[in-house]
Amino acid sequence: MSGAPGISETVQLLAEQHGLERALKLFPDGVRAAAERGLRPLGDPPKGTSPIVSPAPIFNPTRFEKVE
Repeated sequence: MSGAPGISETVQLLAEQHGLERALKLFPDGVRAAAERGLRPLGDPPKGTSPIVSPAPIFNPTRFEKVE
């Protein structure tokens, strides 16, 4: 798979993660085109929308500790 000409490392990694190694070998142009379409944003957010619409939750490992 790493020898496929014109296939970026990102596309190779995505194909590997989703079990598409064989499809990438057989149809490299189709898999590359699909990955590029899937990685593009759908569109611009509405005007006035903050870049951070909702903050990501913060992982707090102490929440899982047992208190004795």
